[in-house]
Amino acid sequence: MSSGAAFFDVDETVITVKSMFTFLRFWLAEQGDDGGEYARITDDLKQRANAGAPREEINREYYRAYRGVEYAALVAAGQRWFDEFAAGGAAFYAEPVRALREHAAAGVRTVLLSGSFAPAIAPVAAAVGADHVIATEPLLDEHGVLTGEVRRPMIGAAKGEAVVEFLREHAISVNDTWGYGDHASDLPFLWLVARPAYRGDDPKLVAAARTGSWRLLSDRLGDAEGNEFSDDRKVASVW
Repeated sequence: MSSGAAFFDVDETVITVKSMFTFLRFWLAEQGDDGGEYARITDDLKQRANAGAPREEINREYYRAYRGVEYAALVAAGQRWFDEFAAGGAAFYAEPVRALREHAAAGVRTVLLSGSFAPAIAPVAAAVGADHVIATEPLLDEHGVLTGEVRRPMIGAAKGEAVVEFLREHAISVNDTWGYGDHASDLPFLWLVARPAYRGDDPKLVAAARTGSWRLLSDRLGDAEGNEFSDDRKVASVW
């Protein structure tokens, strides 16, 4: 039996941005977009969010922007995006990355759990040394082209379900689990693990943390090794 599993939300928990949107902007720019198409897509998603649309619905709508695109092209672009993003500094939160590496050194399986997709998340996993990626999975046609639909948005309740499935598949006791998140949508899996941790100030997450001895993570920035920067770098705000 494994010595345990540690589950990490990715966007704004491990890395400092929402990968779905920074990658989308990068991808569209490579296709020649001057920012207009990116603004159209994100404005529509914002309007849906402001109107109270569930995050799962917004997640599905996001992936419709890639309808007709070859998956292999997105994988290649994902690596280019990550290389550019990481080179800019201020890419990681130091404490979650350090925790991930400490878990890995102790023989604990480390899992990135994200509503984003593998083209954007796999390079992050490689950089920080995570063992597994569980992400939103776009559906492909017989030619490896995205249909615009997804198998299951890895958002909210789906994250909790994925954790249960993972523990069952790998014969890991829930007593040997850790979880890291930054948003109320992470609660379905944070409630499940034995030792939850969080960063940020999402009100629902903070309220949940106060009901138990949840670990609060610092906002210090660092590199993919978990080393903190000595200077006071800032995170760029991107929706």
